[in-house]
Amino acid sequence: MFPNKALLAETFVEKDDGQWVVYIEVLFPDETVRYEVGRYFTQEKAERAASYIKRCANRDLPYPNDGLGGCC
Repeated sequence: MFPNKALLAETFVEKDDGQWVVYIEVLFPDETVRYEVGRYFTQEKAERAASYIKRCANRDLPYPNDGLGGCC
């Protein structure tokens, strides 16, 4: 689907229509794509899911998040 390997993945939780939605944004060298991963009834469940998804998505990427908001 994508010819280049992803550089970084980040998850976000937003409230939408009474539910909490988890999104993932994946950074490629030439573009950024955003997907809706799932919807949850509580913020706690959505944040927990976002944390798991982010850790799994970044596990094999070349530039893991440094914890300071940047990738390098």
